[in-house]
Amino acid sequence: MKSEIKSNTIITSVIDLKDYLTIKQLTNENSAFTEGGVRSLIFHSNKNGFKRCIRRIGRRILISRNAFTNWIEEQNREV
Repeated sequence: MKSEIKSNTIITSVIDLKDYLTIKQLTNENSAFTEGGVRSLIFHSNKNGFKRCIRRIGRRILISRNAFTNWIEEQNREV
């Protein structure tokens, strides 16, 4: 029996774990945002586009600092 190796394209990305923050860490770094405000963004994330900023691991919610910054800039462009 001959084994064949099929070429599959695998997309890998380097994930910087330091980029992810908890809600509390995010609000401590950015005093313009409150925990309640960020939780509201997460609750409505399917409608407001904030979904791409969050990662859920079990019950823990992590927010990408870079994605959050990009999301804020996009909100500014829409006004």
